[in-house]
Amino acid sequence: MPKTPPRLLPTALSTALATASLLAAATLAPAPAVAAGARESVVTALDYNATGWRYLQVPPAGDAPRFQERGYDDSDWAVGQAGFGSPSGQCPWNRPATVKTGWAVNTELLARHWIHLPRDAQEVRIQGTVDNDAQVYMNGTLLQTVASGNCKAGAIDVVVPASALECCNLLAIRARDRGGWAYLNVKVTYVKP
Repeated sequence: MPKTPPRLLPTALSTALATASLLAAATLAPAPAVAAGARESVVTALDYNATGWRYLQVPPAGDAPRFQERGYDDSDWAVGQAGFGSPSGQCPWNRPATVKTGWAVNTELLARHWIHLPRDAQEVRIQGTVDNDAQVYMNGTLLQTVASGNCKAGAIDVVVPASALECCNLLAIRARDRGGWAYLNVKVTYVKP
């Protein structure tokens, strides 16, 4: 009768197979989701109180056809610093320290600012405060219509679709004040991978 092989062989074989399986899994395992130094960060492209705004005050429903388009000639407009507004009122931002450029009540403010964004910019976001209403455009595309009333902080808040972005971008805002006090101030941020 043939001799039965020792029972150690199957145990050794199963251990070898298990070790080979673990090595294969470790070799095929994906890299960690976020490598060191590759974290995303939020970058401010245009901050609150930014200088270099081209602006024009017009009567309510004043005519400025296509002012939101990139090719519009604003060379004869005034240049100012945000926040725009009246320096007194019940809004917490209607103070001489926060109003950098005057904006008369019961008028509309047309404001334009060019913004450079890198090609890898993601989640471009426009945020801000307006009293009372605003239409927010990027490169001629209407992104948000706001009716905020009494200086509601964060009333302007929109993520720009990638299809509306270019390397050099025009942010245009038509803000309307309905009396009492006026205010407008925005910032633009993006995520950099």
